[in-house]
Amino acid sequence: MEQDALMESMSAEALQALYAKTVYVLRESRKETLRRYGVDSEAALLARIRNGEVDEHPAYDHYLSALIFEQTRMQMRSEMMEQFNGAPAVADVCMHLIFKDKLERLYAQRMTEPVRLAQDAIMLSFDTGLMMEVRYVSSAEFSLNWSWGEAELRIDTAPVHAGGATFPVHVHDENGRVRASPVAWTDPDGWQDFSGLLEVLLLDPLLERSGFL
Repeated sequence: MEQDALMESMSAEALQALYAKTVYVLRESRKETLRRYGVDSEAALLARIRNGEVDEHPAYDHYLSALIFEQTRMQMRSEMMEQFNGAPAVADVCMHLIFKDKLERLYAQRMTEPVRLAQDAIMLSFDTGLMMEVRYVSSAEFSLNWSWGEAELRIDTAPVHAGGATFPVHVHDENGRVRASPVAWTDPDGWQDFSGLLEVLLLDPLLERSGFL
């Protein structure tokens, strides 16, 4: 709300400059993320991960970050065209913006601070002590990292554990072991599966009682 009010108070020139700067920063952030792995495309980075040329993590998180930078950049360009050129409004393409809205509406009472939207991740803190770092491009490509106390776990779709029962989705448990996913991830929109996992984690953050690990 504060951000919306701030944008409404800005002049058209200042707002356009802000959009342009944001689009530029996102583009350069994507380039820099890919450059650190010696590639110029997300597909090339994914190939390096799949072939074992770079460590699965953090490379896969950086792969998703590059996609999210571009996803968000396209969303910002669309909003800028709508705002200043009268282009037809389009549906959100950035999953983080979609998730942020749903989280604020459905989980506000469970969060200890507002949803934090970083350039490439959603940061969440819940009343159980659960803390999450979410990188979500689509139901086929995501990395959800969470901590509870000193324990750290993650579920992601890096295509490097082909023998897993729920490949490509897999869990890295608190001991670093790779296990099956507790959620099937069959919802094309992603929210139903994400919220299903969140409900599990709010009750069982270490996935000890869920029966999946």
